[in-house]
Amino acid sequence: MFKSEIARRWGYPIEVYHTITEDGYILTLFRIPYGKYSSNKTVRPPVLLQHGAILNSASFVNRGNKSLGFILADAGYDVWLGNFRGTLYSKKHILLNSKDRQFWEFDTYELGVYDTPAKINFIYKITKQQIIYIGHSLGTTTAYIHGVTSPHTAKEKLKIIISLAPTLYVKNWQSVTKYFFPIWKYAKPLILALTNGEVYLRGWPDSSLRETLCTGYPFQMYICQFFDMLVTGFNYEQNDPETLPITIIQNADATSYRTLSHCMQLVEKGNFDYYDFGTETNIIVYGSRYPPQYNLSLLQVPTYLIRAENDLLITKNDVELIHKNLPQKANPYNIFTIEHKSFNHEDFITARDVVPLLYNHLLYFLNNL
Repeated sequence: MFKSEIARRWGYPIEVYHTITEDGYILTLFRIPYGKYSSNKTVRPPVLLQHGAILNSASFVNRGNKSLGFILADAGYDVWLGNFRGTLYSKKHILLNSKDRQFWEFDTYELGVYDTPAKINFIYKITKQQIIYIGHSLGTTTAYIHGVTSPHTAKEKLKIIISLAPTLYVKNWQSVTKYFFPIWKYAKPLILALTNGEVYLRGWPDSSLRETLCTGYPFQMYICQFFDMLVTGFNYEQNDPETLPITIIQNADATSYRTLSHCMQLVEKGNFDYYDFGTETNIIVYGSRYPPQYNLSLLQVPTYLIRAENDLLITKNDVELIHKNLPQKANPYNIFTIEHKSFNHEDFITARDVVPLLYNHLLYFLNNL
C-alpha cells in the first residue's frame, strides 16, 4: 500500500513531491499539511521525519493513531516524510536503472551529503521556515553528516535535530549481529554476485518473500519478530498484536551493501568515520591510508538526544559519547531516556505504548521550543 493510500485510509490529507539530488537520484517526499480534523491551511511549523536503515517512511504512518506522522499533523505541524534512495518510494534516477550495479554504489556519506540536503532544501523552499528534523537510527546519522559537511546551510535551514536512537558511535553494540561481522567480507562478494548491490529486507529475488515467511499464521509472524528482536532487543511487553502484521511487512525495505558495510565498520572501529574503501582506494579518495572522521565540533544546529534502556544497537555509553563530543551551541539539552527498561531500538516506531512513553514527551518538547 502506497503512503498516499495509507494516509487517506486514516482520513488524512496527503501530498506527493519529488526532488532530485545533486547526483541524480529522484527522491519521494510525502506531506501531511494538516491534521485529520482540520481544514486550516495556515502556516504551520514544518517537521521532516526520516526513517532508519532498511526501512521506509511507512514506519511513521502505518499504525493509525499511534503513528508519529499523524500525531504531529493533528498537533498543528506540517509533516514531511522522507525516503532514502533505494527504498520503495525513491528507486529512480535520472540516468541509472535500479537494476544497475552503479545505482547501489552509495553509503551513509551519499545519504547525508546528497539525500538529506535535497529534502531539506525542497521543504525550506516551499515552507520558507526552519525545519524541525526528527530522525530515527540511520535517519539521525545522515542529519549529523549533513550538519558537519554543510554547517552553515544546516544552521540556516534546520531549527533542531531530534535524534531517536542516535547512531554515530556504536562501539558498544550489544546485538548478536556483531558476531557475524567478521564473515561479512566473505559474504559480500556472494551478495554482489547474486544481486546488483541491493540488500532488500523484504526478500530476494521476490519482494513478497518476507510477506510469505512472516504472515499466514500467527506463529510465522512471531518467529519473524523473534529474529527482529534478536537484532534490536527483546521487549514482548510492548508487543502490539494489532499493528504487528502491518509493521513487520510494510516497514521493511532496501538499502545498499555499502551502507550496511559502513554500519559494520562503525561498530568495529568505534569512531564516526567516513567509509573505509581499503588502503589503495582511501589514498585516492581521501589522500590518506585511513578514512577521516566526521568532525562533530563543526555542528551548529541544536540537538536533542533520545535513547532507550534496552537498545542493543545504541547503548547508553554511545549516546553519552555523542553528547560529550558535541559543541556547546549544538548541545543545549540533557539526554532523554525513555522510562521503560525493556524499550528497544525498534520500539521507537512499533511499541504498543509508544505514545505515552515517547510521543507525548516529544509533543511537549516541540510545543515548548
